[in-house]
Amino acid sequence: MTTFGQRFRRAARPTSAFSKTSKPGTTVYGRITAISEEPKLKFGGAPDEVELDDNGQPVMQLVITLDTGAGPRNLYVSWRMEQAIGLALENAGTEDFAIGATLSVTYTGPDPEYSRARLFTAVYTPPARSKGA
Repeated sequence: MTTFGQRFRRAARPTSAFSKTSKPGTTVYGRITAISEEPKLKFGGAPDEVELDDNGQPVMQLVITLDTGAGPRNLYVSWRMEQAIGLALENAGTEDFAIGATLSVTYTGPDPEYSRARLFTAVYTPPARSKGA
């Protein structure tokens, strides 16, 4: 059951970077300000209904907050977006995903093999090294 406090905190969060109506080619770019993990909401479920795994445990999802030119935006990281970010880390030559880095994620279109899924590309730029590093 959702408490009023949970509901108000959720309402105060940054808006989602991508919506159901985002068109292919939509890109979100910004500095990473936070990363967290939270229960994933069930696709097509009741409001605040959490997706459960085969053992009845909540499925967890990464949430990345970006400081964009339009204000803060949250990326709710799907499996396909996670793959794109992982490839971006490889292309950047780093294994670390860090606060302060910049991340660009582009929605490229629906997955031709599973229409409910979306495909993404990403570019990751590590944060600038401090003079002491």
